[in-house]
Amino acid sequence: MKHFGNQLDELFRKKKVVQKDFAEKMGVTAVTITKWKSQESIDAAKLESISKQLNVPISYWFDETHITNQSIANGDGSAASIYGNASAGALADKDKEIEHLKDLLKEKERTIQILMNK
Repeated sequence: MKHFGNQLDELFRKKKVVQKDFAEKMGVTAVTITKWKSQESIDAAKLESISKQLNVPISYWFDETHITNQSIANGDGSAASIYGNASAGALADKDKEIEHLKDLLKEKERTIQILMNK
């Protein structure tokens, strides 16, 4: 997981969220949000609440490349929609990479579920 505080600040900037307003929606103070951002880790329940409030999947916090390509969101998920025109060999390699990344994401989601059920 990347440093949570940096990711949260990045989301605040992207979504034009003011920390004080966000804190009010979370039912805490802005100082509490600052404390969360400085911690090495955050509990799963808080992370889930923050994710819901910011409308991002919980996997966002664990994805090393959370800046998604718009063609992934808007396309059919195939390598062609993600990477545009490419040779058949490159597409096959990208499809393998995509499958690998999907497997990693499934494993991360499974780990999150295990941690949330403790």
